[in-house]
Amino acid sequence: MKTGAIRRHMLQATLSSAFQDEGPKRAIRNLVELGEKFSVGRRQRAFFADVREMLRKDSSAYYLLWERVVRDTDHDCLQTFGINVGYNGCTAGVRTLRTLELIHHCGIPSILGADYNGAEMDSRMLDSLVRQGEKLGIYTYVIDYRDGDVGALAGVLAAHKDSGFIILAGLCALTTQNVTMLTVRKNVMLAVSADSPDFPQICQALRETHTLYCVYAAYDEARAVDILSGNFVERIGENSGTFVFLLPDDAVSAQTVEKVGSLASESRREQRWPFILMDLREDLIEINKAIAKSGCFVRFDTDGQLVTENGRTIEPSLNIRRLALLDIFKSSLVLEG
Repeated sequence: MKTGAIRRHMLQATLSSAFQDEGPKRAIRNLVELGEKFSVGRRQRAFFADVREMLRKDSSAYYLLWERVVRDTDHDCLQTFGINVGYNGCTAGVRTLRTLELIHHCGIPSILGADYNGAEMDSRMLDSLVRQGEKLGIYTYVIDYRDGDVGALAGVLAAHKDSGFIILAGLCALTTQNVTMLTVRKNVMLAVSADSPDFPQICQALRETHTLYCVYAAYDEARAVDILSGNFVERIGENSGTFVFLLPDDAVSAQTVEKVGSLASESRREQRWPFILMDLREDLIEINKAIAKSGCFVRFDTDGQLVTENGRTIEPSLNIRRLALLDIFKSSLVLEG
């Protein structure tokens, strides 16, 4: 067996054991130790070492998170999604990614976003984007569903069984049929909008079908006040799933985003809630700093145009319809030195 296959087999065996383990504290600690063992680079090892120290706190809410996730989620899905993101994306893929960064002197994100509408950004365009991304070592994708045929989107997710997809499903009707189609390969985590009118009922239905899911919400200046007070995340309560992702609107000030990002970071250090709170833009930048060589936030809008942490780019050539993905990175994410 090749080295990668052996490591994947070891991960599968360890995860299967962890799901059966009667003690959540021991199971989480074993998984963190495994993460340290497979870490690539100093920053990843330091991250897992910090997590190990955090989990010495016996009252950690993350033990409650683990118990709930293992109880309410399909274990095959947890295993497949976890390995695709954790191993393919954060370990095996990073070796390819870092090699290409050195060769081409450009940043390459470890996580890529795309806005899917079934028209300009249709299934063929998304499939091409993911195929190019996988060749660069990118195995984690955040897809914002805006419109379009769910079956066509599901076909793309199923075609890339080694990647992990987070689907921001605010405008997608999460019927039993749609959920089944989207998650057929068990490599998908559905993200439910906290602003959905039937939000609690959707989350309950996903728990009853043992679907891996999380929650997300866009925020403006007014909602940021509610978030910073703690009221917003407290209201989510038992419907939180695994993660709560916060997405800043373009008009939100840098100071507000920094405050929300600091709250998310502090809540994780203190293990304050039985879910993992993240500011999606700010934390993806930090993740890319830890995993890749450069901190960057990259997504493509429905027109195929590059969007970074500084907003939508205006250079027409920075478009997935006009340039290959690597060429876009070479033009827009040039590394110093």
